[in-house]
Amino acid sequence: MLFALLFLILAALFLGSAVLAIVLPFLGIALNMVAGAMLTVNLFVLLLLLAFRKKWKQAGRLERPYIDSFPGARRFALRAIQLLLPLGILWESLVALACAAFLIFQPLDALPPGWPLY
Repeated sequence: MLFALLFLILAALFLGSAVLAIVLPFLGIALNMVAGAMLTVNLFVLLLLLAFRKKWKQAGRLERPYIDSFPGARRFALRAIQLLLPLGILWESLVALACAAFLIFQPLDALPPGWPLY
């Protein structure tokens, strides 16, 4: 149950990031507010993934002998978590860096109309 929930959360975040990247420029929404919200959410998820990885590493649940001791679907799920957890951490780090970069170096089209460009 926990594995399925983790995968659903990661899939929703990936899909949500893709939809936001495509839709928001056309809607004219203040992108700096959305980037700030995404930065906050992604940093929270990154901290959760890092805590999850640390806990499992300390317990030895990401070790190959532990995973190989299970048969069938549980073994496959543990192997998938072992492979996808670092990718999830990398993804969340990159999205957080992109949001932070957007907030630091805001493009001109993200400024509200009427603001001076100097």
